[in-house]
Amino acid sequence: MNQISPKLLRVNLTERAFGVEEIPEDVMSKFVGGKGFAAYYAYKEISKDISPLASGNKLLIFNGTLSGLFPGFTRYVVASKSPATGIFCDSYAGGRFSNELAKTGFLGLIIEGKASLRAYVKIDGDRPSIEDASSLEGKNTYEKCESLKPFSAMVIGEAGRNMVKYACILNDLTGPGRAGVIGRGGMGAVMGSKNIEAIAVRGRLTDRELVPSGKAEEVRRIYLRAMEYIRNYVVKGIDLGGNLPAVEMSAGAKVLPVRNFTAGYADGWEKLAVPEIRKYTIKKHTCPLCPLACGVHVKVGEDEVERLEYETVALNGFNCDHKSLGSVARICRRCNELGMDTMSAGVAVSFAMECTERKVHDFGVRFGDINGHIELLGKIAKRDGEGDILADGVKAASEKLGAKDMALEIKGLEFPGYDPRGVVGMALAYATADRGADHLRAWTITSELKEPFTIKGKAHLTKYLQDRNAALWTLISCDNIPSNSLGDPEGWVDICLDMLKIVGITIGKEEFLKVGERINNLTRLFNVREGVSRKDDSLPKRMHDSRSDTGWSIAKDDFEKMLDAYYELRGWGKNGVPMDETLKRLGLEK
Repeated sequence: MNQISPKLLRVNLTERAFGVEEIPEDVMSKFVGGKGFAAYYAYKEISKDISPLASGNKLLIFNGTLSGLFPGFTRYVVASKSPATGIFCDSYAGGRFSNELAKTGFLGLIIEGKASLRAYVKIDGDRPSIEDASSLEGKNTYEKCESLKPFSAMVIGEAGRNMVKYACILNDLTGPGRAGVIGRGGMGAVMGSKNIEAIAVRGRLTDRELVPSGKAEEVRRIYLRAMEYIRNYVVKGIDLGGNLPAVEMSAGAKVLPVRNFTAGYADGWEKLAVPEIRKYTIKKHTCPLCPLACGVHVKVGEDEVERLEYETVALNGFNCDHKSLGSVARICRRCNELGMDTMSAGVAVSFAMECTERKVHDFGVRFGDINGHIELLGKIAKRDGEGDILADGVKAASEKLGAKDMALEIKGLEFPGYDPRGVVGMALAYATADRGADHLRAWTITSELKEPFTIKGKAHLTKYLQDRNAALWTLISCDNIPSNSLGDPEGWVDICLDMLKIVGITIGKEEFLKVGERINNLTRLFNVREGVSRKDDSLPKRMHDSRSDTGWSIAKDDFEKMLDAYYELRGWGKNGVPMDETLKRLGLEK
């Protein structure tokens, strides 16, 4: 490894105590970094009987082993038992935080217990402390980030304090760099349950001190090679940024989420596509060391937000019947201020809109009602009135209201912004993702657009992408690089393997993919321990019903065939439990 030892900082909020410990060598070799360490410590230390919002749950924050060294490695992971799903969840963000954490010398943080009063954790160099948070009282997320400068701070908002189950964590919301959002699965609620308003970090090591001894020239050579790949293949592929070109792709494939996923195509979609957004883009933001500048900062009249992405546009625009860029920017900004995942919030509000229009329950908001939308977001964050029904997510709300056929979720996590009735590989990807309905574990859509309706090969594609991405997230590589490359994404994997040699890890591609497979099996073991089985790897009823515009649906028999093929490839039994021989092959014997 490099000269910065693989150590983590343990913060016990209850005891106001700190401990530094080495990450064991066998854990390093099996799990390498980021997602791997998060999965290992979650499985080892978060037991089945712990409620996600109890003090016994833990917040696991890790960098990758390449953090601070190369372009594309300025993200970090936060993992825990999710309040939204009750199972494993990991979420990732860019911005300055990862770089600052790398310069403390810590590879990760484990936050445990609960502070007796509202507090925040401060790490200045290698010196941690627990500080009184009264100075942050009444501030929104932007104001907290600003007040904690020059530290890079992970902060929660009102939704996190009130333990809304899709509350998020945000970092670096103000300043010239790209903001980061730990969006999915309610990590902000876990932080709020521990009485922690922020985790503020300032590293004291220099860039030179992060470079392994005697490796400066090798680092420079591979750094330039990585920059060349990004500039040649990714800068053009990413276009405006924020994965916003996916609007045109999804509209062309008719897989946009429209009016709570009742349809997949919307007239006037061009109003929320790249050419229109480009007119209102006032600047671009980037993470440290990265040339991509993928953070799209838009301003439409008085409505301004510093980071706009496809999922926010799709799930709060088309899905709620808003086709005004200003409206979507206003919604995104409000979610950020409140500290709420824009994806889950978009699905929750669209559910409320459909409930109102179908007279299931009057939430006081209908499709296309921007003022009602903004007002409802505030009620959700405060758990006020009708907002409290939605604050635990659409699964809980639909069960309470007897409206499960309208709930777009898997394992309690709300749907991403693609209708899988038009790209069936995404249905399998959503159903088998370890944190619930998720598109990033295996973004199959670009590979399957030529054959969107066939189930042939989709199990293999899903498993391969899940394993590759788990390995890349262990480093932690930015999703934007392989997913937006106009060249061979596997070329980026090859560069990553050469980077690992710099920090003393020599690993072939087959073994690298095996690391990803090992992690996916370990997170499955975590979820199986929580009661997850085949019954949970399923689609909501709406996906089996015909769409109102095209008539498309996913036949239950076809889905079950894909799931059988997937389990067989994984080495899992018919009920979705990893078999003993699979665990032995991966070094995960119980």
